[in-house]
Amino acid sequence: MASKLSEKMKSSLSTTRGKVIFIVALVVVLGGLVVLGILVYQSYVYVTTDNARISAPLIAVPALASSQIISLDVDLGSYVEKGQKLAVMGVPRPDSPADRQGLKEIPLGRASLDAPVSGYVAAVWSYPGQIVSAGSSVVTLYDASNTWVMANISEADLHRIQPGQEAEVTVDSLGGVKLQGKVDGIAAATAATFSLMPQNNTTGNFIKVAQVVPVKISVDNPNNYVLIPGTSVEVKITTR
Repeated sequence: MASKLSEKMKSSLSTTRGKVIFIVALVVVLGGLVVLGILVYQSYVYVTTDNARISAPLIAVPALASSQIISLDVDLGSYVEKGQKLAVMGVPRPDSPADRQGLKEIPLGRASLDAPVSGYVAAVWSYPGQIVSAGSSVVTLYDASNTWVMANISEADLHRIQPGQEAEVTVDSLGGVKLQGKVDGIAAATAATFSLMPQNNTTGNFIKVAQVVPVKISVDNPNNYVLIPGTSVEVKITTR
């Protein structure tokens, strides 16, 4: 039977059509082996995840006294320099110079609310004419000079991650621009630990669920791209 099969194969290969089919099948098999080899190599050398976000300090700028907003000089997405006027507040004129600390007084009992850092306006909470109490946020800024990536890495891969490892960050909001980064630190608790309702499986029907651990990655941004906090990125960490 083996000899008949061998003869049949030889007969098939003797025709042009048979040779073409054989070559195509051989290319497909070799291509599959190459792809498999690349995937195995990638999983051996890199740890990858798309469960990652851009992060930055979000700085709430509050009214320092009970006041009314006279004018708002910025809008959502505006870029501001440190010390730039954000709003003009109508406040009762303080009697003591000590009470004016942090306020730049201008005529008629008004005061300007200034940006504590350079960055972008991430949120606007109040508008002209609104009366706000002391400590109420008027706007929220984020410091554009201090952004990083927070990547959630599966606990099964965590033993391969060390501070100082090189990382490649693909930014979705920039059309797939790739930035270089480095692992800065690894959280000492899983992401679920910080949720409002952490898991507490004490019954007999426990199902193991893989946890993720936040890993902080610093990012080099030589072209000064605008990295928007909360936007998605893909991370590839070189572990070997």
